[in-house]
Amino acid sequence: MRKIGIAINIEKDKDGTILNMVKDKFDKNFNLEEIIVFDSFHTKNQVFDAKMDLLVVLGGDGTILSVAREVNKEKSVPILGINIGNLGFLSSIEISDIDEAIEKIKCKDYTIDNRMLLECEIGTGRDKKIENGLNDIVLARGTLSRMVKFRVFIDNKLYSTFKGDGLIVATPTGSTAYSYSAGGPFIYPNLDLITLTPICPHMKSIHTIVLGGSSTIEIIPEIGEEDIYVTVDGQKVTKVKQKTSIKVRRAEKHVEILLFKNYDYFKVLRAKLINNSKDWGEDTL
Repeated sequence: MRKIGIAINIEKDKDGTILNMVKDKFDKNFNLEEIIVFDSFHTKNQVFDAKMDLLVVLGGDGTILSVAREVNKEKSVPILGINIGNLGFLSSIEISDIDEAIEKIKCKDYTIDNRMLLECEIGTGRDKKIENGLNDIVLARGTLSRMVKFRVFIDNKLYSTFKGDGLIVATPTGSTAYSYSAGGPFIYPNLDLITLTPICPHMKSIHTIVLGGSSTIEIIPEIGEEDIYVTVDGQKVTKVKQKTSIKVRRAEKHVEILLFKNYDYFKVLRAKLINNSKDWGEDTL
C-alpha cells in the first residue's frame, strides 16, 4: 500500500488530534508515499485520486454516506470507516481499535464488501437531475403539508396508488436507517435487493415490498400544490412539483467497504439497534 486518502469530519476533530494520530500510525506502518486529506463534507469540490489504495473515513455514519456518494463517481476505492461519531453503524471499527485494524490490514486479514448504490432520476428532459444514495431515497411531504397521493410503478407496471406522508426506497445498507424506523425489515447488507416502504400510509393494506436489485421504481406525487421533497441519504434535498417523475434504480457502480474477517453483522445489529447495549453475558463488539 503506497497511497491512501483520509476523509475527516472536521467538526468532530476540530484541533486535528485524531487526524494527526491516524496519519502517523498509517505512515509508520506502511511507509506511504502520500497521504491525501479530504474534508468529508466538501468532497464534491475535490477529486479523488483513482490510484489510492484505501480511503480512511473518520466520522460517523453521516460522514461515510457523504464520502461514499462522491468516491463512487470517480473509481471504486475501498473505504475503511473509523467511528469517531455517535452511532457508527456503517463503520468498520471504533477509533480505539485502530492499532489492531492496522495489523490486520498488514496481514491482509480483511474482506471487501460490495454495497449497492441507488440512482435517483428526478424529472425529465433538460430539468432532469440525477443523484446517488448509499442508504435511501425518500420522497415525502413538507412538515406542514397535507398527505400526498402517490402513484407507484414497478418495472412500468402500476403497483399502487395511495395517500400518505411519503415513501422510502432503500438499499440493504439503508434497511437499518429510516426504512427500519418506518417499519421496514432488516436486509443483509450485501444482498442485491431494494425495499419500498410507505411512510404513514392512509390504508393498512400497503406495507413494505422487497424487490430484486434490477427493478426500476417510478413514483409520481399527484396532489395539489403541497411541498414535496426528495431526500438522498438524509443529506441532499430537492424540492419537486406535483406530477414530477422520480425514478429509482440500482446504480451501475457500487461502494466497496473494507471489513475485517471477524466482523459480525449480527453483533453490530444487536449492539447498535436491537439492544443498544451489551448482551447478557457477552460482549457485543
